[in-house]
Amino acid sequence: MAPNASTWAQSPAMSIIPANVDLTAIEADLAGDHVAAPADITPRLTSVVSEAKDKGHDMYFVVLSESQPKFTYFRDIATALQEETGGTVVVFGPGTVGSASDDFSRVQLEQAQDNLSTSNPPVAAQQLLDRMTDQPQVPWTVVTILLVLVVALGAVAARLLGRRRTGAAAPSAPTETASVASVPGNTGGSGSAPDDGEQDRSNR
Repeated sequence: MAPNASTWAQSPAMSIIPANVDLTAIEADLAGDHVAAPADITPRLTSVVSEAKDKGHDMYFVVLSESQPKFTYFRDIATALQEETGGTVVVFGPGTVGSASDDFSRVQLEQAQDNLSTSNPPVAAQQLLDRMTDQPQVPWTVVTILLVLVVALGAVAARLLGRRRTGAAAPSAPTETASVASVPGNTGGSGSAPDDGEQDRSNR
């Protein structure tokens, strides 16, 4: 691969691309058979590409012979390439691998990359395909919507509970009771008490 003119280049995704990696040349190589690798292993990698296509996945494999100061640069290279090719791009380097995809989630990619046979890129490519296609496809959009709904329902329930507690803690209004005015001479009977004149006449 021809080196770039600058020491470091920035991809559209703001990822660092090392100077000894020519993205333009790699993209041109990938355009034919989706593989940019040494000639002796290219047929085995194109076989994995074909198998992936049969399973409904568009995959690209890149094999770089030079190591990099940081292993994360291989994922940066894959990300920059994937923005141009789409699908899933896997970049193998000495003892490491980087990937980017609009087909598989980052979780699926990371899980599939555990304990790969990176010293043998064709074997590692087959392992990646098998692991990613064997994994259940999680509907992340549906999961996100459900999580949002759960949070919203929790907020509504908390508000209703708070209102109930506030209502229960409020003091009840005192009830008015009718008071019977005390009238002098009123014994509580239904008739009027006789006056002194009537009492004298009855005694006679």
